[in-house]
Amino acid sequence: MSARQRGGHDAGPDGYPDVRQHGRALRRARAPGSDGPILVETLTVGICGTDAEILGGDYGWAPPGKERLVLGHESLGRVLEAPDGSGFAKGDLVVGIVRRPDPVPCSNCAVLEWDFCRNGLYTERGIKQHDGYLSERYRITPEFLVKVDVSLGTLGVLLEPTSVVAKAWEQIDRIGTRAHWSPGQRSSPAQGPSGSSPL
Repeated sequence: MSARQRGGHDAGPDGYPDVRQHGRALRRARAPGSDGPILVETLTVGICGTDAEILGGDYGWAPPGKERLVLGHESLGRVLEAPDGSGFAKGDLVVGIVRRPDPVPCSNCAVLEWDFCRNGLYTERGIKQHDGYLSERYRITPEFLVKVDVSLGTLGVLLEPTSVVAKAWEQIDRIGTRAHWSPGQRSSPAQGPSGSSPL
């Protein structure tokens, strides 16, 4: 019986060890060394419908040259190392921004509105061509990191999904300024916990 069949460790095609669990291969990924000068320890990650779609093979793209994608786009971490002048310090609670602007950039990415990228060349940590935060540690650049108030504790992991609702409201507000309107309570047609929340 091989190590792979026993549920032990075995080297995968890219040199990472596989761990077999319930018939699936889980792979230990090396901590990235080129994603930025700030080192963050992951405390909590959220799992949502996007992750389920990725695991089901319906969505998601591995980074160029890799066979697999590290999941985790909803995250909460603690800074372990940060250079002087970065705006962050050891011990800070932080959340990593998911989307990265395209390198061209398009007109929206050029004005820091990456979520409205026009050419599709953006990347997203844990979703599209960039490993996510579901690792013990990750590296990141300061412009893609958000400091979280310590009083939030582990609830800080909800910052990313909450930002989606805030962004939707911002767009509704922008549309509303085109003409007189009197908004009331509305519900999003989306399914799930945030979908039934009043906007």
